[in-house]
Amino acid sequence: MKQEKKQKSNKTEKRVMKDKNRNLVELYNKGKVHYVLKHGVLSWGISTGIIFVILTSLFQYGFSFREITDNFFTINSLLAIAIFAAAGLIWGQIMWKVITKQVEGMNPKKKK
Repeated sequence: MKQEKKQKSNKTEKRVMKDKNRNLVELYNKGKVHYVLKHGVLSWGISTGIIFVILTSLFQYGFSFREITDNFFTINSLLAIAIFAAAGLIWGQIMWKVITKQVEGMNPKKKK
C-alpha cells in the first residue's frame, strides 16, 4: 500500500518536473527581450508601480475615489511607475539569467 502511494507520488513529481521543464524551455525559446519586457517590465514593474501609487494615494487621501484618480496622473505618480518599470527591467534580466542556467543545465553541452 505504501509502495503504491510512493510510486504515485514519484509519477506526479516526474510529471510536474516535465511540465516545469517544458515551461522553462518555452520561455527560453521566446527570447530574452520578450521575457524581460513581459515578465519584468509589464508583469512586475508597471503593475507593482500602479499598486504602489494606489496604496500611497489611499494612505494620503483616504477612500476618496476622486482624489485618487486626480493624483494618479501627477508627475510624482508617473515617476514612481517609471522607477518601478526600470526596477522590473533589472529584475527581468536577473531572472533571465536564472532561467538560462536552468535550461542549459537540463541539456548539458558535450565538451570536446
